[in-house]
Amino acid sequence: MSFRFRVFGLVLLVAVIAIGVTAWLSIRLTALEIAQSQETSTRNEVTTVTEIQAYALRHGTWAGVDKTVQRLSIANHQRIRLTNLYGQVTVDSDHLANRAARAVVSPPALVDSRPTLKFPPEMLGAPRTPLEQKTGITELETKTLLQIALFRGTVVFARCLTDLHVDPPPVTLNEFGVPYATTGVEDSHDCGTRVGDVGAAEQPYDELPVKPCRAEKDQAKCLIKAFGERVATFTPEPLQLYLGAVTDDATNLISRPGLVAGSGVLILVILGTAVIARHVSLPVRDLTVASRRLADGHLDTRVPSGGRDELGQLSDSFNRMAAALEASEQAQRRLVASVAHELRTPLSNLLGYLEALQDGLVPPSRELFASLHDEAELQRRILDDLQDLTLAEAGHLTYRRSDFDLADLVDTARVAHLAVAEAAGVRLTAETAGPLPVHADHDRLRQVLGNLIGNAIRYTDRGGHVALRAFPDADHITVEVRDTGCGIAPADLPFVFQRFWRADPARDRATGGSGLGLTIARQIVRDHTGDLTVESTLGEGSTFRFTLPTTK
Repeated sequence: MSFRFRVFGLVLLVAVIAIGVTAWLSIRLTALEIAQSQETSTRNEVTTVTEIQAYALRHGTWAGVDKTVQRLSIANHQRIRLTNLYGQVTVDSDHLANRAARAVVSPPALVDSRPTLKFPPEMLGAPRTPLEQKTGITELETKTLLQIALFRGTVVFARCLTDLHVDPPPVTLNEFGVPYATTGVEDSHDCGTRVGDVGAAEQPYDELPVKPCRAEKDQAKCLIKAFGERVATFTPEPLQLYLGAVTDDATNLISRPGLVAGSGVLILVILGTAVIARHVSLPVRDLTVASRRLADGHLDTRVPSGGRDELGQLSDSFNRMAAALEASEQAQRRLVASVAHELRTPLSNLLGYLEALQDGLVPPSRELFASLHDEAELQRRILDDLQDLTLAEAGHLTYRRSDFDLADLVDTARVAHLAVAEAAGVRLTAETAGPLPVHADHDRLRQVLGNLIGNAIRYTDRGGHVALRAFPDADHITVEVRDTGCGIAPADLPFVFQRFWRADPARDRATGGSGLGLTIARQIVRDHTGDLTVESTLGEGSTFRFTLPTTK
């Protein structure tokens, strides 16, 4: 079975099990859903009560509230029923939907359209003014009477417009919490004349509704109650609001919707699984084909990038691996070609002289044998360097580490190369800020310093200067070999540490260099958790710098 079909079957099996478990849980939880329907039916109770109260305040009557009830019922997906305090039905969304009224499942909520009078804080507890003392009527009583008259006029005006099938203007609460009609609707039907005389303050004081509050200690609280009792005579009667109803049985709840949902989920799972299987299998198939080609020797094989997911990362990793193998193969070919080139010249010289000696064309002499010995030594050095480089890059180069002062090693290296430097006419100096304790292989680091100093002397003209410096730098020790030689061209700097690279091949051949010294030196330094770098300016000189961790 292919990988695609295995993935497809696995995901499909999981989907089918999930759907089955979901259906089973749905049946088991149906009873709980019915019990929770009461909570759902009262979820929007506050919002519904507020909107129905707002309708009564704006229209001054319950006439036409059926449209608002129908809108709320559809929006909230709830059954709404309004009755008066005696149980007589005012409006029922089941009747509006042309269906039989169902039994309600929640206790009623009171819908009272009467506003609650509020007094501004600055009016409470204020001392009585001279006018209040003269008339005997407090400012709170006067404001209460005015608010009753204002609200009565608002209700009469809104009820008139509603009776004439004109949408009343919105109402706004004033500072006393009493609604009043805002402007913006022309009274083309002369509803303003129907408001009548609402000047309750003109009645004799004995007939005013606020009179009983005069003897109360908390007059403000009494006036608020009196306000509510008076406005109740002309506001719409309070209603009881019922939300929700007993719905269908459990079988009808899950049968058709459950089948439709299950079928839809199954179709989506099949399509999604097919897409996922194809998305996964195509990159895997490409990787399989590319792996076979790579194994057959086609190192230039690459696969398309698959994006940023795991498969894309796998494709990128494969491409990097293939590129590394190709680069390694090319490096190996270049190495073989370089070794052959390096050995060809000394072997040709040896062969030529030996044939000449054999044929008697060249007389044997001490100078000739010394030259042949030098050629043989050059081949031996090349082979030794190749062996050291192979062991170093494989991590098998042997190191005998110990604690010593790197400053002493630098001075020793200067003394060892002093004779060569004087013979070349080059001034060799050393500057150390000792002691510089390190834990390293003394002989291998001396090999590194010897290579760097030898190269510096070799490429510095007579009268030049080679300076050695060693100094601490944070938790590292830095060693520099600076010369005033010919320098290295910027284009050649990236190749300085490559095998058999030479800035001046002809000149290097004359001095017997193998072209592997810098490569070995950098590998030795890196094995000591340091690094070897170079800075150079053509015509001015070069600076080779390596760092090593210090020991405390």
